[in-house]
Amino acid sequence: MIIVTGGAGFIGSNLINELVKNKLPTVVCDFNKRIKESYFDDINAVVEFIQPKDLKSFICKNRISVIFHLGAISSTTFPDANKMWYHNIFNSNTIWELCCRKKIRLIYASSAATYGSGNMGFTDSQDHYYLKSLKPLNIYAWTKNEIDKRNLYSENILDTSPPQWISLKFFNVYGPNEEHKENMISIILKTFQQIKRNETTLLFKSYSNQYDDGEQKRDFIYVKDCIKVLMWFLKKEKISGIFNVGTGHARTFNDLVKNVYNNMNKNINLKYIDMPTSIRNQYQYYTEADLKKLINTGYNYSFFTLEDGIKDYIYNHLIKNNNEIS
Repeated sequence: MIIVTGGAGFIGSNLINELVKNKLPTVVCDFNKRIKESYFDDINAVVEFIQPKDLKSFICKNRISVIFHLGAISSTTFPDANKMWYHNIFNSNTIWELCCRKKIRLIYASSAATYGSGNMGFTDSQDHYYLKSLKPLNIYAWTKNEIDKRNLYSENILDTSPPQWISLKFFNVYGPNEEHKENMISIILKTFQQIKRNETTLLFKSYSNQYDDGEQKRDFIYVKDCIKVLMWFLKKEKISGIFNVGTGHARTFNDLVKNVYNNMNKNINLKYIDMPTSIRNQYQYYTEADLKKLINTGYNYSFFTLEDGIKDYIYNHLIKNNNEIS
């Protein structure tokens, strides 16, 4: 059996759909209140739904081949640091130790947020000193980097690791099944919703002399490409390590908004607003995945361009779920 923690979430539910489509016995681990049936193509094909509090006992009582650990508190502005430490570090350590003891393969979500301002580059290095040199800009990013460091220490110093372990540093992911993320939804979905409500699209002003308003750049990756990467590693059980998951091409927020408006045949209605002072020191102005390691490992699938990803998301998902564009 395969377990997906955070299986009711954004990337998790998309992964569940792909696993089920491939007729792989799959268990969802998530809170009952998070489960939205509309996220699942065939919810009855899921073997079982378990609560996070029951995960450890379930693993101990069943034969598990792979755990996709995608469950975490992912909000970069989450106010309770202790709760985030418990969910993102303590629980992740517990899963790592169980996978070591029971010889379960582990594929888990890290984040491009670990790179902080990017002044150390965006290289998915497994050098412990490199990871220590990174300066995450928020607690969420710090927890993700901390797990990568601890897991490397376990493997390199304690000689203890699962039979396979993969850490995936996801960049800015967008796509179906993100509606529940509220203020953390992608700018693509946010812009779509604003257009539907005849509202002005709002982007943060730039507070860096290097970037004009809206010209801040991120590596936006379509969730369907993330699922391809996850499924590829599922088939490559001999490979372990830390890998970036992005397109390798940074694009501006202006590019992103323009594409949403173009696909909805609307004139751009855009305003730049002040960034809250509470997040100005946590803001990434530029991210771009270095994909050499992933490609050199043998991954040779192409990625959606921003234009093609937005078009697919709007026409094959958002419009279907929100009726016709008014």
